[in-house]
Amino acid sequence: MEMEKELQKQQFHIQLLLSISNVDAHHLVRLLVESGITEKEYQLLLKTLDKLEQTFYEWKEEGYLNFEPLLVRFVGELCEKLNPERTMLALSKEGMYAELVEEFIHIHFKYKKNDME
Repeated sequence: MEMEKELQKQQFHIQLLLSISNVDAHHLVRLLVESGITEKEYQLLLKTLDKLEQTFYEWKEEGYLNFEPLLVRFVGELCEKLNPERTMLALSKEGMYAELVEEFIHIHFKYKKNDME
């Protein structure tokens, strides 16, 4: 019971710090904290993005034009705590994996637009 109270207090303090700090400039950090991501989950996200980015550049060099399979892999390997769209947008705002993420966003919103029509 005491441990649960301590955890609740820490979560409250984190929320307070988020409300006063300039995390708006750090979109990915804010998303990770709000989603309750662990360090291990964060490292897995970066490892996945590293692999996908490497494949992306290899495919581009080979002349590929369709990168949808990479987006499918990204979404499939993404931690269930993270929303794919919010994660892509946060990565984009941070300038992380810029070309890869911009391609993902382009593909995602192309399909999202078609779904709305």
